[in-house]
Amino acid sequence: MGVIEAAGEGSDALRPGQRVAFFPVPGSWSELVTVPAEFAVPVPAGVRDETAALMLVNPLTLLILMRAVEQAVAESAGGPVVQTAAGSTIGKLVSSAAKRHGLPLINLVRSDAGARALQDRFPDHPAISTADPGWRTQVREAAGNRGVPVVLDAVGGSLTRDLTSLMADGGTLIVYGMLGSGSTALESLALTPRELTVQGVSVSRWLSRTPGQRAEDVAFAASLAETDPDLFEVAGSYDLADYAAAIAHARRPGKTGTVLLASPAP
Repeated sequence: MGVIEAAGEGSDALRPGQRVAFFPVPGSWSELVTVPAEFAVPVPAGVRDETAALMLVNPLTLLILMRAVEQAVAESAGGPVVQTAAGSTIGKLVSSAAKRHGLPLINLVRSDAGARALQDRFPDHPAISTADPGWRTQVREAAGNRGVPVVLDAVGGSLTRDLTSLMADGGTLIVYGMLGSGSTALESLALTPRELTVQGVSVSRWLSRTPGQRAEDVAFAASLAETDPDLFEVAGSYDLADYAAAIAHARRPGKTGTVLLASPAP
């Protein structure tokens, strides 16, 4: 997000001094950036700058993910959805959306402390720590001792084999991140005999939606920022000159929320 310095011809709804959030725009980690007017969204008056910085990219990612999950669930025999990295900002948005839509969800996090905190925040969704040696058994029990039809995964790497082992035949693994380490060979997953689907999802595909659909998505994002700012957690904010410290913070285990880079106002 930023404050408009100047607006070009034809952008009558935008004016210098106005706060706007913008997405998708490359080069935004800078003091000045040129933004197409159609991608600049006025920030509601009651929304903080830090929340506005996440106001578009996170809710739009949520919408893209939930559409993929809902389609995969509709094509399955039913059952809960498992999501990894559930303690992340996106993970908590998914948990909140699942609660609103009555979607059964099993949350996976990396630590026992993270599982307890997430369970307290979303008591309707079982939260399980993959640091526990028995986490796979706990997932099976939470799923009613049957395979899960859909896994929403932001981790990947060596965890993929464990995740697919928990899935029902014909299930869908939706991948939207690679936070994990290691790798899993595709041929080791028995995709063909088990008829599993691996689907990649990216928020960059959001631009393929019609202008009307994008306007509806943006209105949802702005409304969410106003009504549920607690879902836009910030772990810390750093001056652009301190980017190395910001990167170190972003890589820190147990981090809660998003690390921001900021350019002080002149």
